[in-house]
Amino acid sequence: MSQLEYGTSKLGETRLRHWLRSSTNTPLASITTGTITTALLQSSSMVSLLVMAFASAGILPFVNAVGIIVGANLGTTVTGWLVALFGFKLELAATALPLFGIAAFTLAMARKRTRLYYAGSAVLGIALLLFGLGIMKASMESIPDRWDISLLQGHIALVYLLVGIVLAAVIQSSSAVMIMALAAINAEFISLQEAAALVIGADLGTTSTTILGALKGNTIKKQLAFAHFIFNLSVDLTAFFFLLPILPLLLGLVNLSDPIFSLVAFHSLINIAGVLVFIPFLRRFTKWIEAIFSRHSTQSSSMLDRVPTNVVDAALTALRTTVQNMMLQAVCNNLHLFNLKPGQLKILHTDHPELLNIIPDRSFERGYEELKNQEGEILNYSLRLQAQPLAATEAAELQRLLAVTRNIVFSNKSLKDIRQDLDELKHSNNDSVRALYSQHKEFQKACYEKIIELLLGIHSNEYILEELRDLQEINERHAENVNRTVHDHAANEGGDTSISIQLNANWEIKQALTTMLVAMEFSLAPDIENTTAELTPNFVKGA
Repeated sequence: MSQLEYGTSKLGETRLRHWLRSSTNTPLASITTGTITTALLQSSSMVSLLVMAFASAGILPFVNAVGIIVGANLGTTVTGWLVALFGFKLELAATALPLFGIAAFTLAMARKRTRLYYAGSAVLGIALLLFGLGIMKASMESIPDRWDISLLQGHIALVYLLVGIVLAAVIQSSSAVMIMALAAINAEFISLQEAAALVIGADLGTTSTTILGALKGNTIKKQLAFAHFIFNLSVDLTAFFFLLPILPLLLGLVNLSDPIFSLVAFHSLINIAGVLVFIPFLRRFTKWIEAIFSRHSTQSSSMLDRVPTNVVDAALTALRTTVQNMMLQAVCNNLHLFNLKPGQLKILHTDHPELLNIIPDRSFERGYEELKNQEGEILNYSLRLQAQPLAATEAAELQRLLAVTRNIVFSNKSLKDIRQDLDELKHSNNDSVRALYSQHKEFQKACYEKIIELLLGIHSNEYILEELRDLQEINERHAENVNRTVHDHAANEGGDTSISIQLNANWEIKQALTTMLVAMEFSLAPDIENTTAELTPNFVKGA
């Protein structure tokens, strides 16, 4: 099962992950996505862990993530049907051996990390599954001659339920427990109802994967693990107490006598019934879970702490969101140096008042220190991300985000270096010098308000690029004007010792805005020409 999961997941990794990310907001669509993805990957555990990463990165809304995990339960039933249809009807050794040959040849000849190599891994997984099932069948057929199998039979259903829970928790695969149960029925070790109790237990035991994945995780991961456990607990206890006792009656209604197909059909029935009952209440269910955890939330303030680097696209999204948030904080920090509060800007006060709660109102010094700390976190996270196998586009995206980060910090540093100069200009006894400071202040307010509008709005990349170039031209003209003003005042008034301070301030203010504009340009998609049809928010609100 592990080899099959590895091959199939790598073979369609990009498409499957895109499918997970793009699931719609309707409960039925997210459940369908979870079902189909799990059927293709042959692992509900892997889907659950991927969903945790995407939800933590903000790629998936919580309600969608819960829907996918609910659908994943139904997707696991496909394995049972495949084994029931082919595993016990074929000559397993004769089928497995040619597949071993094909897989071995493919793995030996193909280059690693290619589609052909991953296809070989998937074929090897199928061969191992068939070969192992054949060994299991042959072994079980010989056991009655050597041991008293009555020790396995006749126990109360609760015993088989508990055994199923423990097996799935240890093996980390309900599908593997299903295969074991099918083999036990085929060898007539246990009855159909005993095997059904075992499978119900395995359904509940498989939630251990998400629980283990959430133990040291953030609030979102704990919410998903809790949702997974509550859903499975509700469905499995209902099936155990109400459907298991009437299993013979249910099978009689559909005229199904083969115990192997009967077990798979029962497993599918309880999961389909659970999904159908849950669909109308999915949104209420997720709100209930969010309400429970909101009282005891310990969620990390940093998104990078919440998203593992081994899910590369989720990690890049988390990094991108962190950098975009950092850019907004840096803009507000630059405004603070001129005693301009974010709440004074119309774009924030009127259009996005909710953001004022997440933009820290602190001194420039503290804000710059926080930016440096964030830069360190981003660099450390990027080093861990670079240790993962990255596609060329992913590596380029990572380097682009690092360039954005550097320019954001440089922009703040330019102003940090002239804090004392600006203070002298602001409190100068010379009216023209104080007027120069006021001119810079008004310029900062106008330009950075436009930058914030570009960050928060929904615009095409072409529009943003055009606006950034206009701002740079405005920046150049402003620098020329203030330099000319300084020289004119010096020529008229003569002997002003602050001329070097004024010119230095002019230069650094220009550099601060230039590097911020460069950071914004770096943050755009690299291929501007191919993004005309796609409008995306340039700042992820509330992240």
